Amino acid sequence: MALSVLSLDEGNVSDDVLLRGFTIIRVIDCIADPSKNRIVAELWDEVDAVFPYLNSVVANLMYSPAGNCVTVKRGVRIPTFYPHMAVMAKVDGEEDAEAQLRWFQSLCNDVWSRRDEIEPCYERRRQLGHLDVYYLLPRLNCGDCGERTCMAFAFRLLFGELGLDACPHLAEADHAEGARRLAELLT
Repeated sequence: MALSVLSLDEGNVSDDVLLRGFTIIRVIDCIADPSKNRIVAELWDEVDAVFPYLNSVVANLMYSPAGNCVTVKRGVRIPTFYPHMAVMAKVDGEEDAEAQLRWFQSLCNDVWSRRDEIEPCYERRRQLGHLDVYYLLPRLNCGDCGERTCMAFAFRLLFGELGLDACPHLAEADHAEGARRLAELLT
């Protein structure tokens, strides 16, 4: 039984529209955080043709050609998209899931409409990890950001719970390159 069905106005469908809509088919408790939900949704259209283009233009995206999927970190949410399906973890209920699916639908359709301007990237790209972030931080463990360690700060940055401005040392000349790289990687 479908929980939620969302689609574009059929009168506005063109060749540049890759994903017309989706149906949320399951809402269950998230394994990683029982206060959140896991969502499964059917995508009305096959979307894997856009994955290499998304791989070229979307930060915080992990593309797996072998698995034929993309995973995007959106704050604490972890949505994974397959050709005809979406699976999301750490979602705040059905309304939040609909918002995430609308975001992906809009992203897919926008990137697909601009595909002639984008060089697709077919190589596997992994997600930014906490150690990647940690090694770009000052690693002073000073606590000035409100965290006990720079490693804890790295996790909070990755989950979108803190911004780079929480670390006053990233504004110092000695750490400017790390700050620049982090700003680039986390956007």
